[in-house]
Amino acid sequence: MASSTIPLIEDISILYSQHKIASARVRWTNLSARFKDLYGRAPDFIARSPGRVNLIGEHIDYAGFGVLPMAIEDDCLIAVAVDETQPTIKLANINPSYPPLEFIPKSRQEGIVTINPEAHVWSNYFLAGFRGLFDELRIDQKPKGMLCLMSGTVPPGAGLSSSSAFVCCTVNATVMAQKSLLPNQQIPSAHELAIISIRAERHVGTMGGGMDQTCSILSKPKAALFIEFHPVLKVTPVYFPVTKPPIAFVIANTLVTSDKAVTAPVRYNLRVVEARGAARILALTLGIPIPESGKFHLKQVLDAHFEKVGYDAAGKTEAEADIEKLTIMTDIVERTFGTKEIKDGVSFAKMCELSGLSEDAFKRLYIQQPIRAETFQLYRRAKHIYSEEKRVVQFRNTCEKFMGQQDVLAGTLFSQLGALMNASQESCHTLYDCSCDELEELTALARRAGAYGSRLTGAGWGGATVSLVAEDKVPEFIACLKKEFYAKHHPDLMGDELDCAVFASAPSSGAATFSGTLLREKEKREKYTEYWGPL
Repeated sequence: MASSTIPLIEDISILYSQHKIASARVRWTNLSARFKDLYGRAPDFIARSPGRVNLIGEHIDYAGFGVLPMAIEDDCLIAVAVDETQPTIKLANINPSYPPLEFIPKSRQEGIVTINPEAHVWSNYFLAGFRGLFDELRIDQKPKGMLCLMSGTVPPGAGLSSSSAFVCCTVNATVMAQKSLLPNQQIPSAHELAIISIRAERHVGTMGGGMDQTCSILSKPKAALFIEFHPVLKVTPVYFPVTKPPIAFVIANTLVTSDKAVTAPVRYNLRVVEARGAARILALTLGIPIPESGKFHLKQVLDAHFEKVGYDAAGKTEAEADIEKLTIMTDIVERTFGTKEIKDGVSFAKMCELSGLSEDAFKRLYIQQPIRAETFQLYRRAKHIYSEEKRVVQFRNTCEKFMGQQDVLAGTLFSQLGALMNASQESCHTLYDCSCDELEELTALARRAGAYGSRLTGAGWGGATVSLVAEDKVPEFIACLKKEFYAKHHPDLMGDELDCAVFASAPSSGAATFSGTLLREKEKREKYTEYWGPL
């Protein structure tokens, strides 16, 4: 699996569910036509990367723990033509409200392109993907010119990874366009491009953990994706048991925008630093050696602690052992950080003191991006991270446990999964402080409207919710949200715009590159089964 490249496809119907394929064909055709109008020629190919919805596992990827997102059908497309006659990169957006970009890349030694993280412009994500690819592959040759036109349907600021989909799509588009510059003209594997995309997005000033990019590139149809980051990046498809009615997930956007690049210093990046500080202090408390680099996250603390004490997993399944370990670590957090002195937050000076570092040393080791805070919440962040990973393990284990059973009772499965989602939302609200009034209102309404579970998704502070609903109840569930939430808060939102704010999505495939020749149905399925599995 890791050696497979991003698939080249010749029919887009494998990317979308039956009820969305017609509108998708119109969009792709329009993109190609607009490209020809703009550049006077047809695109050579179209790169595609989807957004994602995180089913469970919020703010734990950068602590080294596994998460469980699924790719959605909304996506980013970049139509590309290679221009051999000149070195200029031209980028436009099918939405005219986004200004075009034109640049000539510099040498790799000069930084390739200049990115100002303080300038919150859409094209920064393209620049990040472009630069990231050349940096990581150490390409020193002069790039070929590229003509690009982007179309995106992932709602920005909704927590569905529109920015990461754009970065991943850019990496995919650039590696295809610059193939002749690669060593032996060998395109990296999809796994390698996911890692490149993770690193590339950091050029825009966010300290992400890698879930978004991994899901966008490596997802498989009809499955969620369990993503592990430590000790190495590893993905495992997690399929949902067959039930009557089937399981469905409804995404509802609060329409409260959370721009990671703007709010990162007081939200996302701050949480990363708090998690790193908590990991270091726990390691010192438990007598665990810290590497000379100082880099240590909460997953490494867990692994090192149980190796040190000689944990006995005899007679336990992997899930049972993981759940027990995570429960013990949550208790250790309570003892270490639950004191009156620490529980309600500490100053930066106090956090450095507990870490055994000077303030300058702490900043050098753990703060690579701007942050702003008066107090640092070590107790709440560490407790959330360990308890949230426990819920991820339980969610995956529940799906896999029911997979081998006949006549799975939908209500039983949905109730167990839904309870974990509800507990995740409570933890995000009370421990990680990443919810908001609109998310609280919408998740509560979703449960009253029949959702088995509902939680924020995609970092929070606005953005979207994801709700587990029986498939046969989806139309009335969405109708209730439209009436009780959107008519109340957004009365002018109607038609297609309202349908884009609240919708059900099937698990989508990951990144692909469209080359444009239609295949017959049988040939199409045989061609892509090797990479994506049964379609």
